[in-house]
Amino acid sequence: MIRLGYACIRLDSPNNPNKKTTVAQVQKLSPDARLKKLRQVLQTNFFNLMDLLAYNVENRIFLYRLPSEFVPLATHKVTEDWDWAKEFSWDFDKAGAYIKKHGIRMTSHPGHYSILNTDNPKVLKATIADFSYHARVFDLMGLDDNSVLVTHVGGVYNDKEASLRRFADQFELLPENVKRRLVVENDDTSFSMIDVLTLCERIGIPMVLDVHHHDCLNNGEDLFEYIPRILKTWGTRTPKMHFSSPKSESDFRSHADKIDPVKFIEWVTKLSDYDIDVMLECKNKDDALRTLRRDMQKAGISPEGLPV
Repeated sequence: MIRLGYACIRLDSPNNPNKKTTVAQVQKLSPDARLKKLRQVLQTNFFNLMDLLAYNVENRIFLYRLPSEFVPLATHKVTEDWDWAKEFSWDFDKAGAYIKKHGIRMTSHPGHYSILNTDNPKVLKATIADFSYHARVFDLMGLDDNSVLVTHVGGVYNDKEASLRRFADQFELLPENVKRRLVVENDDTSFSMIDVLTLCERIGIPMVLDVHHHDCLNNGEDLFEYIPRILKTWGTRTPKMHFSSPKSESDFRSHADKIDPVKFIEWVTKLSDYDIDVMLECKNKDDALRTLRRDMQKAGISPEGLPV
């Protein structure tokens, strides 16, 4: 069965778990006022998360990407004296219990500034801290290793092979709870499906296939010849893939507002023998997901087990 998901926010609600503050804003405050502000933001994000998860369950959406800014400024030194994990342990337990009860798969995608194959020690230190924060959130919720952290390989630095080796070497520096969750996605400019698949097989972690990125960057491979190898990298975990449609022929790399149903149906019907979670990466978020479902139902196809 194919399950569909969306990233971070639902369009019809202003109450999403991505509220944040800035370093500049909190540094203007006294220590007590600063803590109050940070607590208010995180409490709001928990409230909004529970509301969003209930909406997802009501709409039978069981794959969701948590915004990276869920815990405000979690990796910045301005919050180093704030034990947010301890203060909000009840909230993490509550969210985790709801997620597990309803079989929701949570994932995350650390920011583009987190680059594991960097040759800059300061960037590497910040990357490890960011990955560790994301893993800690899922650990605090008690979620299993299907709650993955998706990253890209990073920069080419004028030597692709050396950059791939550096990723593998610096992967070994990660804490074990991060290693268990980290997965790598092919990108649209530098590291192709073949590059990432070879890397993931080498270091023993899953690969997230991004279909649109493969359409942007490839060497003419028949993608479906590689699907078994990609799925094998997941072991006993449920594979996760990304799907989006190009904005236009002239702006092919950018994501469209919604999913092209013809292309998606053509692709997904070839995967009908597998259990795969597919994250839809498009501007219209949950609305695009529900629109795609309707388009598929009109075509007599329902990979999620919903009535046709």
